Amino acid sequence: MTSGGQLQHFIEQTHQITASQSDLSSILNHLQLWRQQLARALTSISFDVNALQPTSTLSKQVALIKGQVAEQIQLWDVKWSELAAAQSVADAFSDKVILLVFGKFNAGKSSLCNLLAECFDRQGQDVRYFYVQNDQIHYTETLLREGATETTAQLQGVCLGERLVLLDTPGLHSATAENAALTQRFIDSADGVLWLSSSTSPGQVQELHALARELKRHKPLFPIITRSDQVEEDEVDGEICTVLCNKPLSQRALQEADVKARAEDKLREMAVDVHLLKPPVSVSTQMARQADLDQKAMTEAGFERLFASLLEMIQPALRYKQRKPAEVFLHHLQEQVLETLVQQIQPVSDQLQTCLDHMQTALLQQQRRIAEDVWKSVLPELPQLLEQHASTQAIDQVYTTLNQWLAEARDQHIQQPLADYRLHTMPQIQLEAHPYLSYERVAGIVTHDRLYAELCRQINDAIKHDTDQVISQCEQQLNSIEQNLQQLQALLVAQGNDLNTLASDLRQY
Repeated sequence: MTSGGQLQHFIEQTHQITASQSDLSSILNHLQLWRQQLARALTSISFDVNALQPTSTLSKQVALIKGQVAEQIQLWDVKWSELAAAQSVADAFSDKVILLVFGKFNAGKSSLCNLLAECFDRQGQDVRYFYVQNDQIHYTETLLREGATETTAQLQGVCLGERLVLLDTPGLHSATAENAALTQRFIDSADGVLWLSSSTSPGQVQELHALARELKRHKPLFPIITRSDQVEEDEVDGEICTVLCNKPLSQRALQEADVKARAEDKLREMAVDVHLLKPPVSVSTQMARQADLDQKAMTEAGFERLFASLLEMIQPALRYKQRKPAEVFLHHLQEQVLETLVQQIQPVSDQLQTCLDHMQTALLQQQRRIAEDVWKSVLPELPQLLEQHASTQAIDQVYTTLNQWLAEARDQHIQQPLADYRLHTMPQIQLEAHPYLSYERVAGIVTHDRLYAELCRQINDAIKHDTDQVISQCEQQLNSIEQNLQQLQALLVAQGNDLNTLASDLRQY
């Protein structure tokens, strides 16, 4: 039976844990204000589409992004209330440090928890097992069911002494979505994380992706390599048989160094503070049990090192616990408000920008098409119009008719190319007669060659000026929406920076 050593020192140190809470009222008020400001700023972005037809693709894209924003704002309170279950666990253990035992299927989480509980029990410490059902904590005399959390959606745990709690969760990569969801729900209740992975494949990259979320929350994380043992052949009473042995120290050291190096590389890649990652330790619960928790066997199985390392993470876990109410709300704002908002609206924003780019490019082609169609509608009729008024040389009548033709042709030919737009104010086309313009008389015959050439020039200028004004209205509408889109994207960046500042301020507590 084990006694003394790091275990006894660890138990003595856990007795001294005091879970006093910092005054978080100021930072909580700032976090609440941040959320209110985000909601106000989001709803203040107008995305005015009054100059667009409701049936246009752009109008539909704008409606979609506005709907996404409104829906996300409505979901904030719902998502916050869903965290109450995890908070109920935290409240029940408000005077204790809670360590989440984290790992994928078959990582040996329950086995390690049971062994640690037995160590505490043999030292005369109070050990209380529990499970969480319907968001309520139920105490039981039954040991943690090894493997149970991989096939059920039941969270289980154990209180070690007066000040330490281990939460054994369904694995992140467990077979059912319900199990993985349960783990995520209760993550916020923990003050630190024990990351367990088997020595057969320690520290898998996909696990680091999942654990990065916890490290970004500034919780200390301690990697534990379990099942650090191997089967060897030995001679017993003259017969060759297989026996379970601890892996050599050199092999353990190599695995620990490998896990640490790969974890740090991945965390740097994900812009996570690597200082939160504690040095890995290898253990074999099977070898410890095989020797009935003998002191020498516990040491050889890695548990003296484990207890020493656990002590090193108690203080950072306790500091996290002292600011946890604000951390939980901060995580909600980071992950369920800002990150979710960005994830939901980014694809729609990209589609909206693509639509804007397409329509802005199309306007140049549409302007040329409209101008050509108006020109082709009016110019062939000009010679006959000039002939019609040649006898009276009524230049004013020529101009009046031309202005009418141009307006009618413009109104007709913008309908199809600019079908997506609602043009509220159409510019007035007004060719103005010049005093020096007139019909000419050559050899007693009235001619209009010079008049025709000048009118052609004026018609061309008028069409260009008119289509410029029409297209300008359309461009203003597109530019307004694009500015709104840029405003939205800039808002999310600025709010993210402000939230990061608040996070830094919080972690000074």
